[in-house]
Amino acid sequence: MPQNTAASTSRLDAVGTRYTAHVAAHEWRWVMIVGCALVLLMFVPLIWVALRGTPGWQFMGTLHNYLDGATYLAKMRLGSEGEWAVQFLHTPELHEGAFIMLLYPFLGNLAHAAGLPLLVVFHAGRVIASLVMYASLYHLAATIWMNVTTRRIFFTVASVGAGFGWALIPVMGSVEVPDLFIPEAFPFVSTFVNVHFPLTIAALALLVSLLILAFRPAVNHDPAIDSLWWVASGLSFALALLYPQSLVPVGAALAFVVLYDSIERRRIAPRSLLWLLAVALPALPVAVYYLIVVRTNEVFAQWNAQNLTLAPPIWAWIIGLGIPFLLGIPSMIRAVRRREPDGDRIMLFWLIAIFVAMYLPTNVQRRFSVGIMLPIAYFATRALRDVWLPLISRKLQRLLVSGVVLIAMSPLFLLFIPALPAMIGSPDAPGALFLDSDYADAYRYLDIRTNENDVVLASPDGSIWLPGCLWACL
Repeated sequence: MPQNTAASTSRLDAVGTRYTAHVAAHEWRWVMIVGCALVLLMFVPLIWVALRGTPGWQFMGTLHNYLDGATYLAKMRLGSEGEWAVQFLHTPELHEGAFIMLLYPFLGNLAHAAGLPLLVVFHAGRVIASLVMYASLYHLAATIWMNVTTRRIFFTVASVGAGFGWALIPVMGSVEVPDLFIPEAFPFVSTFVNVHFPLTIAALALLVSLLILAFRPAVNHDPAIDSLWWVASGLSFALALLYPQSLVPVGAALAFVVLYDSIERRRIAPRSLLWLLAVALPALPVAVYYLIVVRTNEVFAQWNAQNLTLAPPIWAWIIGLGIPFLLGIPSMIRAVRRREPDGDRIMLFWLIAIFVAMYLPTNVQRRFSVGIMLPIAYFATRALRDVWLPLISRKLQRLLVSGVVLIAMSPLFLLFIPALPAMIGSPDAPGALFLDSDYADAYRYLDIRTNENDVVLASPDGSIWLPGCLWACL
């Protein structure tokens, strides 16, 4: 338990156990080594394509989700020009800007101040966000478990775990299974595409860590824990700016925890209400502002109406969550029966809230799935330690290491598939990852002869390079 003293922790370590009440230095070294390895792996196809080159073709500099990648660079370009209010530069319609996705104008301002290319800052942001996410995932594991091995199991499943989408592609061709097309739901995959997905997962992990700690029975009256409500408020505000949909399931889960706690006690505990308000209130002004923007700004209203991200059916989620979901079923059943406050309750309510939010009649259903692997990994880890591992011998337990490769197959598949056109010498394959060098020359010609008031009419594939990549990639 986190309230154990450092002295008792040292005594346990001295007799050779693998239990610790805090995160020891050797654990953080392990996390950083594994995190850096995953970051390097993430960049392998990008570096390979960049070093190999594509003669006659210009590389955009982003491999995964390049359509959105171009819009991130466009927002960064606004920031590099001193702007903070975001405008959609891929439309000829004049419109007022709005303070949304402020992370990318911030990165653009940072790039300008440092004199660095936008692409360099974008990818550096991905590196930092990924390492912060991995550290936050391990912090969440350490909040829940004292056993170092259990912490590492959770970290591994949460970081790289995914489902069976990779196995269905050869059989069924194109199939919309979550682990192949919803990157925000899977931490390792989230690092492929942008900066704000891994940062969102990091903030969620830290926020849930605080909530588990705050509602743990043993620390119900610990003033040191209760004084951390402002940290929860800060994380809530950060999530509202980074990814507002992420707060809906976790906020609903916290509300249900407070309600359940109040029913058990037959009264509303002031400290429970404090924690609920600490999470809910900071996000409300941001939510109201977003609502006003999409109601009063016609261009943003059209963007919001076209922003359709519908959730796949339940059966697709079962396939997409794969082995981690199947492993966790016994612990999920146990949590439904007992609803223990030490982790089970918040994780169970969070998982339920994610699925409920995804199937509400909104146009952003799948956005509510961000961070779903955290409760899934929690239940998978509990079931592994309490149910599955005790059933098999130690020799067979070692074979489970190969399961890490199996649960990571979809992320590995997604990591390398966008680089295939360059690998097989076909950069002219459909898509806009590579631009014909003649177009690139024409865009360079336009770049020095146009200003922000000019409109360029271009084909769909070519236009995605304008205006963000025109400045950042050419």
